[in-house]
Amino acid sequence: MVHALSFQESEEGRLKGYEMQPRSGDVFIASPPKCGTTWVCQLVQTLRSRGDMSFEEINLPWSPRVFKTHIWYPDCPKADGAKYIYVVRDPLEAAPSFFHFLCGWTFDEGEISLDEFVIEFFLKRGAPTSQMENASMLHNMASWYPHRADPSVLWLHYEDLHEDLPAVVRLIAQHLGIGADDAGKLFVLPDTCIRLFGTELQALAVQQGSIEFMRRFPEKYDEHMLKAALNVNMGRPADAGMQGTASGSKVREGRVGSNSQQLGEAARAAIHSKWQEVMAPVTGCTSYQEMRRSINRELGRPFSSGGGA
Repeated sequence: MVHALSFQESEEGRLKGYEMQPRSGDVFIASPPKCGTTWVCQLVQTLRSRGDMSFEEINLPWSPRVFKTHIWYPDCPKADGAKYIYVVRDPLEAAPSFFHFLCGWTFDEGEISLDEFVIEFFLKRGAPTSQMENASMLHNMASWYPHRADPSVLWLHYEDLHEDLPAVVRLIAQHLGIGADDAGKLFVLPDTCIRLFGTELQALAVQQGSIEFMRRFPEKYDEHMLKAALNVNMGRPADAGMQGTASGSKVREGRVGSNSQQLGEAARAAIHSKWQEVMAPVTGCTSYQEMRRSINRELGRPFSSGGGA
């Protein structure tokens, strides 16, 4: 699995990505893997394109420019006027989701167990020592945590989207300045004469951001373009991850709490131990749930204090 992943990118290509010069108004949707990046991309896509679903895959060519990334804060491109949306998720939920995304694509079903994946891969990474290395989920989260209240950063929790999607859409609209404080402003839908008020545009984003809606278009969220380009280089079958396996679409169950139930005690204990090592010293919180409660109180968010496993 690790061998296959090493062929997903070249040093030249990765370093060129770091050289990218953002423009004022660019939007970066960042998160550790499997924490809601695609979901938030869908919400942003609806707001800025007025609901255009003509894209082949959730890569977003409309204005403002939107980039999704999993890199940690020190390496994320910065620019005056750029906006950032950072999404986090309970690691007990994200780890199994990452496993299912890669299973059938970078490794075959039965090749490695979920608990082995968590201990030997998900938690194995640390803080990057070079730009060619990826941060672990918790080191990624720790790097963004000091910027949670920056004016340019909108910090979100995956569980917030589940709890109150309309409230999250309002936060995103306000952060991007799209359909937020202009409830009476009319927005024209692409290639139509249909006009929406700002409040109606937000309602459309909620509708098109529902799990039920996104499941109707699995091919738009399944990374088939990336897989087609990389599979042979990774030494995998050309159709790996594209044959209806668990790794197909990124839109799976859309539930909170079901993933963590798949973890064994060893994996749970390892995640808890890593949290105490990496996140507790940075946040002062002994668990993800405590951190979520603390941040939502600090930022004056309307979400409940619950959530997560």
